[in-house]
Amino acid sequence: MVIRRYERPVTLDEAAALILEEGGLPLGGGVWTALNTRSVGLAVDLSRLGIDRIEDQGDAIAIGAMTTARSLELSVLLAREFGGVFASATGHIVGVQLRNVITLGGSVAGKYGFSDLVTLLLALDARLIFHNGSAIGIEEFLLAPRDKPFLLTGVTVKKGRAAAYQSLRVTANDFPVLNACASFDGEGWRLAVGSRPAAARLCPQAASHLGADPAPDPGAAGRSGAQAAEELTFGDDLRSGAEYRRTICPVLLERAILEVSR
Repeated sequence: MVIRRYERPVTLDEAAALILEEGGLPLGGGVWTALNTRSVGLAVDLSRLGIDRIEDQGDAIAIGAMTTARSLELSVLLAREFGGVFASATGHIVGVQLRNVITLGGSVAGKYGFSDLVTLLLALDARLIFHNGSAIGIEEFLLAPRDKPFLLTGVTVKKGRAAAYQSLRVTANDFPVLNACASFDGEGWRLAVGSRPAAARLCPQAASHLGADPAPDPGAAGRSGAQAAEELTFGDDLRSGAEYRRTICPVLLERAILEVSR
């Protein structure tokens, strides 16, 4: 990538002006952006904005957009509130060196199909927070067209939701062939599948099969996984074909559901 102008603002207002008014490209960790060969007139480095914290807000956990995958993996606060699911979803992302660079905001904003974090956050019903204080659910964001620039400052995740993450990889630190996450909040289930290879999507029909049962048996979990494979679409890429992804989808979701219910 060729960058003709590089800015490193220190306030959100300054960063927002550069991105929203001047058309600057926001840089999170820059890992995936660096692989792009296009030329960029203005790049806006977000590393000095102080949006790299994980904070307890009472009924929710707030995670800054510049928080690295490694910080999510090692966070004591996230482990206390959500068990080991953040570590499970981030621990296989390439290697420690890259996990120290990859950011939550970059992964979400890019809507990357291979993202482990997007699948996890979708299952956890995360809300995205923008520079002006506005917020939307991550499902709405993933489905919306990319028609306007934005400055994502973080996400919030409500407490009280148990979750489990599963993935299949060709090698331990490769991108996932398919990933899946199940969560339960005491009232109902959210099931998300990603790396299809398109971006993660919810499986509402599959979740409805589980109702409000906090501990479905293997039969119910299996039927729910099978329903998810029917309601989702899958595609081909270098790592797998669509039919293989469809075949393993029920297995990964069943495992995730049963892990949550234990």
